[in-house]
Amino acid sequence: MSAVWTTIAATGLALALGGSAFAQVDLRGVRERNVILLQQDIDRQNALAAQRQLSAAQNRYAAQLTLRALDEAATTPPTQSTLRPTPPLAPARGSSAEDMAADIERMERLTDQALAAGNARLRAIKPAS
Repeated sequence: MSAVWTTIAATGLALALGGSAFAQVDLRGVRERNVILLQQDIDRQNALAAQRQLSAAQNRYAAQLTLRALDEAATTPPTQSTLRPTPPLAPARGSSAEDMAADIERMERLTDQALAAGNARLRAIKPAS
């Protein structure tokens, strides 16, 4: 029975030592994979930066063309007027100041007449004492 235990102990020791060696090999593989992934990420970022620079250059070129066209349009007089003709001035709406003053005078006169008529009715109902 002791031979069995010795064999089991030896096997366990071998696995323990072998596991350590396997772990070191595994760490080397992980490190190498990380280096490869890092380089791929750097290459991807460089490609994106190049695309951004190309896009910026194209946008600058398009802006220059637009500004050049605007500058030429501003310096070259138009051959025809593209604006609509100005419509004639419309007459002023509403009443003039004189009409409003006359309306106010008429309303004051009608108010005074209505007040006098109301006072006359009250006197007719109740004689003055």
